[in-house]
Amino acid sequence: MSDSEYPMKEQTYRTYSTWEERRVPTTYDIAHQKTNFDIGENYAGEVPRLAVSSDEALPQWYKKYREGSVIKGDIDDLESWRDPREMTYEKYNELMDEREVGIETLYEQAEVLERGTEREDDPWLEFQLNGFLPLRYPAHGLQMLASYLTMAAPSSTISTAMCLQATDEIRRQERLARRATQLDEAFPEKGFTDSEREIWEDDEMWQPLRKAIEQLLVEYDWAKSFIGTNLVLKPLLEELVLAQYSTLFDKNDSDLYAQVLENFYLDADRHQEVAASVTEHLIEIEPENREIIQATVDEWYPVCHESIEAFEPAFESMPPVTMDFDEVLGTIDDKYATLLTDLGLEVPS
Repeated sequence: MSDSEYPMKEQTYRTYSTWEERRVPTTYDIAHQKTNFDIGENYAGEVPRLAVSSDEALPQWYKKYREGSVIKGDIDDLESWRDPREMTYEKYNELMDEREVGIETLYEQAEVLERGTEREDDPWLEFQLNGFLPLRYPAHGLQMLASYLTMAAPSSTISTAMCLQATDEIRRQERLARRATQLDEAFPEKGFTDSEREIWEDDEMWQPLRKAIEQLLVEYDWAKSFIGTNLVLKPLLEELVLAQYSTLFDKNDSDLYAQVLENFYLDADRHQEVAASVTEHLIEIEPENREIIQATVDEWYPVCHESIEAFEPAFESMPPVTMDFDEVLGTIDDKYATLLTDLGLEVPS
């Protein structure tokens, strides 16, 4: 059929005004390609297009911490990154619906099955109070970090991935809060729901993690924030509190909540895939970025690794059935070394 026989054909191609590839865009392309409100066709790569003077604080913030990032590459190069799973809002909701149905079932079963076995003097309750449920506070910190990257990322595709990551962190907070509420209803004298913040702020075990998150929250360069959060802290922390905690829960006959952590680990796996993919893209568009990324990993690794080293009591003294923390730490280090090696990076010495 010729264009004259199909007069709408030419108009159809013109519908996607920012689309330059010679193929029909996918739903992911349409929803997420070049959608940052402050970057458009006439963007010169210096000061973002905002509805205020370029001399105002917000445009200057973007100019310093996004356009002025240590990472090299122009906006078009950065915008060309694509989520390996092409995760759209619709696809994300369908996926989370399935996972939330599974988690809800586990919570309902646990409330019935584990309630009958829990005792007020059970050390496993003390572990949950002091070593597990305060995790909703660092989860909130990770949500804030992902939300900042949603705002500060130079690519709408990266912004979208970070927005979905922030939503995953909210999901974890909600489920941890619900577990605390369950236990508070059963054991009101224990202080569940009331004590976790004080534990997070004062308990020695949590302070290195609190330090790492608070320092990352004031790292404003978008690339250094992304690398410190997604390529250093999260891979180490989530292997500890999701994978290794899941094993610990299972050993202490809390297999239903072990499955909840395994459910959360599926999100962590997606986050790590995005982090690795963005890192590879940054190196591909500018080989010099490898040295910058390595230097940023070197900068953040000590404080982040110290934060997981502090969790030794959670494995060796708090729970009734313990785990050898040297083995736990060895497993985490091996997996992290594999992640960096696959990206052509090195674990700091």
